[in-house]
Amino acid sequence: MKLETTARILKSALKSVGLAVRKKSSIPILGTVLFDGNTVTACDLDMEISVTLPASTAVGSACIAYKSLLNLVSHLPGDEAVRIEAGEKGATVIFSTGRYDLPVVSVSDFPSIGMPDGMVPIEVDGDGLKRALRFVAPFMSTEETRYYLNGVCIDRDVAVATDGHRMGVHPLGFDGGASDKWIIPKDVVSALLSMPSPKGVSVSTEKVRAEFRMDGARIRTKLIDGTYPDWRRVVPSMSANAAHATLDRVSLLRIAARMAALGPSNGLSLAWSAARLAVAAKVWGSDGTARETMPVLSPSTSGATTFNGRYLNAVLQVLRSEVVTFWCEDDKSPSVWRGDGEGYVLLMSMREAAAEIASTLLSHLNAGKRLDEAA
Repeated sequence: MKLETTARILKSALKSVGLAVRKKSSIPILGTVLFDGNTVTACDLDMEISVTLPASTAVGSACIAYKSLLNLVSHLPGDEAVRIEAGEKGATVIFSTGRYDLPVVSVSDFPSIGMPDGMVPIEVDGDGLKRALRFVAPFMSTEETRYYLNGVCIDRDVAVATDGHRMGVHPLGFDGGASDKWIIPKDVVSALLSMPSPKGVSVSTEKVRAEFRMDGARIRTKLIDGTYPDWRRVVPSMSANAAHATLDRVSLLRIAARMAALGPSNGLSLAWSAARLAVAAKVWGSDGTARETMPVLSPSTSGATTFNGRYLNAVLQVLRSEVVTFWCEDDKSPSVWRGDGEGYVLLMSMREAAAEIASTLLSHLNAGKRLDEAA
């Protein structure tokens, strides 16, 4: 095998396939990358990433230790010419001032993710797919017992992710295939977000394999074999008659951050009327309380509810728009949060916390009392 390119090009290709390299494994081949002509491939038995790199010479194939090769080229100037020559006994990396001998593994042992017959092509908007994945990715679960939540579900024309406490939903801008849901694993989502937008996608009819094709790159993967929940059943009405409020997103985010800085419990209670919102929390380990107020930006139906402060903070950071609106049926129902974009987040409510404190504060403010007068 012989490959001639530059350190910058080689480093970029290695980093692109790196998410499919097993960092710790008792199987040596999973810690290598396969060079086949000018294509470099990594495979961890669940995901396979291939990248085509520009090269002045690219013939033959070899499996070379990934970490050693990446560390070496990372310490070379970007425009440094690099030549790799490999045989059965090892690989030699040569540049202007040095020569390094690295171990190799038999090419015949390198695994691959096979694509079954019956792959169904999908006309995809790659930018729309990445936009949707980026929006919902923070809400993927890491819980092993409900493994089918450890990824993003493509359900017709939307992408969905939930950890059971929060759920992100974002339109794709295209039809995601058959009405049956298919689930992209967490690591594949991370790889897709770090690479160019897909130009084409194919999914097997049994929803067990998928292939994402980009300019000069390809991802093949196993899909999560499980049944995704019927998430639409838990989304409450977002009608004008439902309890709702429109707020300045950054102001509410700062209130939540200040309360967390004082060490309150993780429950933030909100109570609101047509013109004002009250936020309250109990200070952890004491009888103290944290209370703040802020204006409501548009006439709203009054209500009250309580959220996990950490989850609310995450929702407000994902939405990003200047103002947000949330809807909820009652204090025990989940709420829907939406900004100026097309996606929305569902957030489960909590019980107790400082709900009575927030409601009392709001009543005093509506009665004309100042904040410092509200007991």
